Parts: sequence; C-alpha cells; structure tokens
Amino acid sequence: MVADLVPGCKLVADIGTDHGYLPIYLVNKGICESAIAADINEGPLSAARKNIAETRVKGKIETILSDGLKKIEKADCVTICGMGGELMCEIISHRKDSMTKFVLQPQRSVDDLRCYLAQNGFEIKKEAVSREGDKMYCAFYAEFTGEKCEISKREALLGKKELHCDKKLYAEYVVYRKKEIEKALSQMEKANAAGDRKAELEAILKVYQEAENEVREDN
Repeated sequence: MVADLVPGCKLVADIGTDHGYLPIYLVNKGICESAIAADINEGPLSAARKNIAETRVKGKIETILSDGLKKIEKADCVTICGMGGELMCEIISHRKDSMTKFVLQPQRSVDDLRCYLAQNGFEIKKEAVSREGDKMYCAFYAEFTGEKCEISKREALLGKKELHCDKKLYAEYVVYRKKEIEKALSQMEKANAAGDRKAELEAILKVYQEAENEVREDN
C-alpha cells in the first residue's frame, strides 16, 4: 500500500526504516533510483544493512543513523511508516525546504496528523487503505504547497472519500474504525468512566456513523 503511493523519483528517504524492507522494495521495483534508510536506533539499522547487502540493490541504498530528518539533507520523497501521528508531526517539522513530498502511514492519532498537515501548508493528494488479518491501516500521499487551511473533523478522521482509489476498502475501513470506538466506549461504560474523553469518543462515533450511512447509500 505504501509503495503504491510513492511517486516515481530519484531519491527516497525512509524514516524509521526498521529492517529496510520498504527502500529495498522501492529500489528493486524501480520506483526510485536510490534510497536512504534512516533509523534512530543502531539495532534496526544493522538489520537493514544486512538485508540490503543480500539484495541486488546493494550500493543504491545508504543507511543513516538519524533522529527523524535531522541528519537527512535531501530527498525527493520522504516515507514515514508505523509511528504515531504526533511523532510524525514532530519529524515533519524538521523537513528541509526541498522535501515537499511525503508518504505517511500512521498507527494512531491519524486525525492529529491530517490536521497538522493542513495547518502547515500540505495537501493530501491520495489516500489508501489496506487490510492485514483483522487489522486495517491507512496511508496517504501529501505534498507541501504552502497553502494552509482548516479541515473538518470527518476529513481529519477519515480523509476525503474521493481520494481513495478503492471505495470498497474505504467503506470497510469506516466500519472498522466505528467498531473500534464502540468497543472503547463499551469499556468505559463498564468501568463507569465519564468526562471529556467519553464525550470526545461519542462525537467521533457520530462522525463514523454518518460516514457509514453514506457509504451504504453509495453501494
């Protein structure tokens, strides 16, 4: 899913590369000519070096020990996957002016990330959803335009429906996210919990319910 969102380019920087699988795939498939595999920890970076050495893309991928983008000087496209949205916001805040294309796959706080992008001059161009077992994940491709804006709560939570290429998966994702909130609310009710967090979840649930009704009508 993430690789499909990466535009063809010369150099991709994969931040938090872990075992280096994404940059290896991108170079191997010719999606980019070369790549940087960056991680804040030496352990994952050592694993990435080993994996790179065992492939035919050796020499086309540079490994860098870096806290986010701080030691990355240039890249045509930046990929950041498997982190929380708030951490991604922090990483993106250190981008160089030449870094205008980002492919992001947040694990949580997706709405915070989308709001940050909108408020800091980024436009999300493409959205995608994938399923792995009983889990579903979203990713999106964003470009820096300099045009700042505010977005609705629904767009922050689910993105724009028209940007999703697979409408069926999008509909499944809406239901998946709705069930997550329903489960969280049920647990809070069992614990007799209340307060601002419960009210926030109830407001989010309403957004998902409205989106679910719309996708049902579309299908």
